[in-house]
Amino acid sequence: MRLKIFLSLIFLGLVFFIPTSQAQIPTSVDLSNLKSANVTDAKLLEIYKQFEGQYSEDEATSLLIKQGLDPLEANLLSERLKALRASGATGANKPSGPARPMSYDYSRDTTKVPPVAVVKKASKIFGMDLFNNPNLSFEPNYRVATPKGYILGADDEVNVIFTGLNEAVTTSRISPEGNLQVNRLGLINLNGKTIEQAYDIIKLRAQQVAYPALATGQTKLSVTLGSVKTIRVTIIGEVALPGTHPVSGLSTLFNALYRSGGPTNIGSFRNIELIRGNKVIKTVDLYSFIQSGIMSENVRLEDQDVIRIPAYTKRVAVDGEIRKPGLYELKSDETIADLVKYASGFSDNAYKSIAKVSQINDRERSVKDVSSDMFDRYVLKNADSVFFGAILDRYSNRVNLEGAVFRPGPFELEAGLTLKKLIEKGEGLREDASLVTGFIKRTNPNLDKVLISFNPQNILSGKDLDITLLREDTVVIKSRQELLEKRTVTIGGNVRNPGIFEYRKGMTVSDILVMANGFLPEAATHRIEVSRIVMDRSDAVSNNLINLITVNLDSLMMGEGGKFGLEPLDYIYVPRLVNYKSLGNIKVTGEVLFPGNYPLTRRDETAAEFIKRAGGLTPVGSLENAQVFRNGTRVGINLSNVNLKNQKGVYVLLEGDSVHVPRLMPFVEVAGAVNTPQLINFSSSNFSYYINAAGGLKENARLKNAYVQYPNGTNQPVKKFLFFKNFPRIIEGSKIVVPEQQGGKGKLNVVEISAIASGLTALLTVVAIFIK
Repeated sequence: MRLKIFLSLIFLGLVFFIPTSQAQIPTSVDLSNLKSANVTDAKLLEIYKQFEGQYSEDEATSLLIKQGLDPLEANLLSERLKALRASGATGANKPSGPARPMSYDYSRDTTKVPPVAVVKKASKIFGMDLFNNPNLSFEPNYRVATPKGYILGADDEVNVIFTGLNEAVTTSRISPEGNLQVNRLGLINLNGKTIEQAYDIIKLRAQQVAYPALATGQTKLSVTLGSVKTIRVTIIGEVALPGTHPVSGLSTLFNALYRSGGPTNIGSFRNIELIRGNKVIKTVDLYSFIQSGIMSENVRLEDQDVIRIPAYTKRVAVDGEIRKPGLYELKSDETIADLVKYASGFSDNAYKSIAKVSQINDRERSVKDVSSDMFDRYVLKNADSVFFGAILDRYSNRVNLEGAVFRPGPFELEAGLTLKKLIEKGEGLREDASLVTGFIKRTNPNLDKVLISFNPQNILSGKDLDITLLREDTVVIKSRQELLEKRTVTIGGNVRNPGIFEYRKGMTVSDILVMANGFLPEAATHRIEVSRIVMDRSDAVSNNLINLITVNLDSLMMGEGGKFGLEPLDYIYVPRLVNYKSLGNIKVTGEVLFPGNYPLTRRDETAAEFIKRAGGLTPVGSLENAQVFRNGTRVGINLSNVNLKNQKGVYVLLEGDSVHVPRLMPFVEVAGAVNTPQLINFSSSNFSYYINAAGGLKENARLKNAYVQYPNGTNQPVKKFLFFKNFPRIIEGSKIVVPEQQGGKGKLNVVEISAIASGLTALLTVVAIFIK
């Protein structure tokens, strides 16, 4: 169903964009260039019937906008469709009265498409935003009584109702010739008549032809307007969408202006002309509506009316401290005062005495200062720019009081205000105020900055001459704490909350320990160290800068040492007990009875002792191949050494060490560049035996780089002296590794053997000569 609706909307865009004789379904359609003026009423109604009952008008308009249709054009099409439906042009039989917009319940749909409201970018031209917001609408109200003075014409629907002695109802449309067909009365020409005139004409005809009781009042007559006709209005000039627009017969000038998109950037808002019968019958000023909402100039339109929007004659700019900066159109005699009124007045910080007016002359620009008494008389010119500045960011009668007073802040500079009076305004000095010195920061009229010192106590007592204050003086009275260096003491070490604390007179070691929330369990309370800086006032360089004092307390911070008095900048350190700590764990793995993590119990515990604590070796454990690792690195220790007691220091383990006892393997592994890598039962300590048992070497084998991995983690390479090779001894659990030769054959060819033989022959010849 959704796909069907979507295709219907695409077809709607195709019909709008492509002429009927050439309409076909391409793969994609551009709706951005579609103009509503190019779509006939018949075509619009035809498309409406295709999706009627499937989609609401708002959602159909929303999807068309998403397909690229201009939002203004979509709104114009929607308005035209509503006007056509209201006039009964859809061809359906409808009761009299204004048309209702389509309304359907889509609450059970899986997807809802909200209406898209496209708001154009705000314009600096005053009044332009009225036409840039699609959420605004000047749609005429169809649910009203027939307006007085409404002129009847072709396609108007008229309801003629007789009640009383005679009863009859006729609902008919006025023909293009202006005639209305009424039962038993025949054709009555009502073209160009008001609804009141039509009542009189129908009543006269009815009395003469069919209903004489109208004269006596026994029969009553009612003539009302049903659906209204569609009229055509032409809008020309500086308008966004010029051309002929079909609108409802109840539409007004504002309705038509909104449908056309309003004036362009150079269009006038103040001199919009309504032309009827080749005469200008009304000149409309939109500012009266925008400013006050008064719609007295919103006249009703008639068929074939022409609306002309000329270019503006005078437009000025206003900026600065004004509530609505922008471009405003003024009439020929309007002044700066009118401009300020249109801009909603000054902002709160505006300097209202002078307006800076920038003008364009024949050759250059000029600036004029217009005083406020001329605002209502100074007539602005086209392209003038008016700027209102802000008031100065300064005070004309302010002094400031800062520091150790009860109410600091700015104060009014009264006539004859002195320093003593200002302090009294601040409710006097605080208890911690410095009574010795204060100062006044003053800026002289020539902008020189000076400082005036005074004694607060002498000023208040009258001992010193009082000082008269000037504008923008700042009086500062410091507190005693501000004049002293901030004094602290520091505690560190094994306390719960080490840190820096404010020093207070009379503070002791017990006090600072309480502030630090007491000792940690491992604290050495009997060796608390206090470091104190030596106050040496001599000019000679001294090497004794710190005095150390040791204080003895118990865990409850009791004892005579707790009463030791502290001084500023003291550093209190609480050390840790020497033996109150964990020595760490040792990990024992491999062929032991109880592998796991074992804590160190002594500082000199050995690997052999940990193997013993782990239950000793299993029947297949190999002590001589046991390995010790420290920080992931193997330690070269032979635990099978019978002289362990003489080498005790060598085997001491540290925290984090690990001991691994491998399994005793009665095999020898041969790997690498041999023909048959394999495990071979240990039966000989000869290297070549196992190479031959593995099928010999490959052609690319590099025997001189072969090596043996022993089960204790050590490696032994093949050694070479001249032309002789010394192969390592093989034990149980060994692994022989023969690497491959990189980039070339492992054996010498005939040419290489011949060259080597020639070299050996020459070498032997030289040796023989030297022997002789």
